[in-house]
Amino acid sequence: SARSPKPVSKTVYKQPPELLLAHKWDLETGTDPTGWWVSEKLDGVRALYDGTGMLSRLGNPFSPPQWFLDKLPKDINLDGELFVGRGKFAETISIVKTVNSPNWSDITFQIFDIPSCGSLPFEKRLLKLESLFGEKGTHKDSQIKVVQNEKVKNKDHVLERLKEVETLGGEGLMLRKPKSVYEGRRSHSLLKVKTFYDAEAKIIGYEPGSGRHTGQTGSLRCMMESGKVFTVGSGLTDELRARPPKKGTIITYRFQEITASGMPRFPSYVGEAIDKTGPKDAEIPEHRKPQSSKDDA
Repeated sequence: SARSPKPVSKTVYKQPPELLLAHKWDLETGTDPTGWWVSEKLDGVRALYDGTGMLSRLGNPFSPPQWFLDKLPKDINLDGELFVGRGKFAETISIVKTVNSPNWSDITFQIFDIPSCGSLPFEKRLLKLESLFGEKGTHKDSQIKVVQNEKVKNKDHVLERLKEVETLGGEGLMLRKPKSVYEGRRSHSLLKVKTFYDAEAKIIGYEPGSGRHTGQTGSLRCMMESGKVFTVGSGLTDELRARPPKKGTIITYRFQEITASGMPRFPSYVGEAIDKTGPKDAEIPEHRKPQSSKDDA
C-alpha cells in the first residue's frame, strides 16, 4: 500500500520524508516501457511541500519567501523540483540554500506528484494536479507547474525523447508505471533514464591551476564512497576556482563511463550536493563495466 510522507512541523525535522525514489532504467536491458508515462528529468533540487513549508530529501527546511508559499494550497503534500532551467543546477542550489535570497522569482516549483493522494493511481493524481495548477486550475501560477507526461509508444520513442531532451541541455527522462501508487521508498514503478552517471564525492583537497588559472584552483581532489581519489576540474567556473567549496563538502559530479579500476572517466563538476550527507558511487550495471585494465589508459 502507498505510504504518504510523515507529517512535519516547522521545528527540527528528525527523519527524512518518505519520498518515492527511482531506480535506473538500463538503455539496453531495461523493462519494456510501452504504455508507461514519460517526462523530462529536471536538473533541479527535490522538494516536498508539506502544506506549510518546503523540505529537502534529508528533511532540512528550505526558506522560500512567504509570497512563494502563498501560491500553494494548505491542505496537501506536493512532491516536485525547485528549478531555474536546464543546465542551471548550481544557480538553483545557490538560491535555495541562501536564506532570504532575492532570486526566488527565478525559481519554478515543478510538481510531479501529490503524495497526500498517494493511494490513487498515478493518472488520477495527475488529474488532481491539473485541476489545481493546470491551464484552468484553481491555483494556476507562472511559477507553479505540473511536469508534463506523455504515454510511451515503444522503446524507440523513449530513446528519441532522450536524445531530444539531452540535445536541449536537459538531464534525462523519468518513466512512471501506469496506475502505480505513490510509495514512500525506492520503487521500480519510477525509473530514471540517462546516458551518463551522477555520483557524489567528498572534497579532500585542491590542485593548483596552471596557464589561465595560475594562482587559482585547477581542480578539486575528491574521495569516492569506495575510497578512491580522483580530481575534477571540468565544470568549475572562474568564480569557483577563486573560491572553491570547503574541504569536506559533498559535491555531485557527472561522468560517461567508469574505468576498469573503478575511476570515473572525464568527470565534470555539477554542484554542491546539499541534500546528501556523504559520498555515494554510481550504480553501474555489470555489462557496462570495462572488462580489462587496458581501458584504464
